[in-house]
Amino acid sequence: MDKIWLWCLLLIFSGSQASTLAQKNTEFVADLYRAVCLSHENNIIFSPLGTTLVLGMIQLGAKGKALQQIRQTLKLQETSAGEEFSVLKSFFSTISKKKQEFTFNLANALYLQEGFTVKERYLHSNKKFFQSAVKLVDFQDAKACAETISTWVESETDGKIKDMFSGEEFGPLTRVVLVNALYFKGDWKQKFRKEDTELMNFTKKDGSTVKIPMMKAHLRTKYGYFSESSINYQVLELPYKDDEFSLIIILPAEDVNIEEVEKLITAHKILKWFSEIHEEEVEISLPRFKVEQKLDFKDALYALNITEIFSGGCDLSGITDSSEIYVSHVMQKVFFEINEDGSEAATSTGIHVPVIMSLARNQFIANHPFLFIMKDNPTESILFMGRVTNLDNQKRNGRDLNSL
Repeated sequence: MDKIWLWCLLLIFSGSQASTLAQKNTEFVADLYRAVCLSHENNIIFSPLGTTLVLGMIQLGAKGKALQQIRQTLKLQETSAGEEFSVLKSFFSTISKKKQEFTFNLANALYLQEGFTVKERYLHSNKKFFQSAVKLVDFQDAKACAETISTWVESETDGKIKDMFSGEEFGPLTRVVLVNALYFKGDWKQKFRKEDTELMNFTKKDGSTVKIPMMKAHLRTKYGYFSESSINYQVLELPYKDDEFSLIIILPAEDVNIEEVEKLITAHKILKWFSEIHEEEVEISLPRFKVEQKLDFKDALYALNITEIFSGGCDLSGITDSSEIYVSHVMQKVFFEINEDGSEAATSTGIHVPVIMSLARNQFIANHPFLFIMKDNPTESILFMGRVTNLDNQKRNGRDLNSL
């Protein structure tokens, strides 16, 4: 079962603008991944989609240097304000109608200081492109604000994220908080059988090992083996039911450090992975795991030359005439879980395929650090991206290690 809940707070929202702009969008994704890696050594999970959309929400009100930095980082063309996000609007309208195959909920909100005058045009544009709600709060009461926003996040993520904010994260100068919540739940197209899951060693980044539940299956799915500059690695695609979304896993050879593969990440390389894998019989061993992480994107955006919006006196006059407004934090929290079913629903029509190890042409054994990408297949928009370097010995969905 693969469930992903993402909650991007304060600078959120990203997306691929139609297939013709897939290259430019993927360039931003590659840049952002490298920037995030600079300040994180172990597990990483974030949403490029979420990050772009919040930048888009800010862009609608930015002018001058602030606007220029955002547009350059997002690789956007010169168009009318907001037009580059029209494709995103259509994308979310389309996927929200397919409730039987998967659930994809998206919610945006602007939390404003009471008495803080925001321009009607800005509110209208956010509602038009991002369907943003507008909520008034008193940031002087930091504890109450934290409870209010955390309650909203919890409700939009089916109760999976609690206590997103604490009162210490708001100060007397806080004026605007942008909040975004994405919730995805989908069934694997071909499920893993729970009875085939067994304990195996996972070698962590530091070389130590831990016993983890390893899901196993013999599937016909897209797969590729790559060798570049003495760096060998495999790429596997696991589609969700209805083939709308896929999880791409990039697995270095056992003697290759994950950092070596990360150095290869470019837009061209990512799109090559998507296009040059082909259906084959594959013997798969994949960890059943969950990763929960809260990231502050401020340092990563600084590395990408988005600095102006964090400075007092930046030009966000499209939002308000006040000179006080600037962005203080860019927070994102993600809960990512993978197990055998792909969703909570017990009525999945996924195909059960027996494990027949001796017949597999290729072996894909993810028992050491790997990268992953979740994408929307029609547009090749990257919804989530990350890496797994350490897995902890812990209970998962009520099935602890002793039950295996």
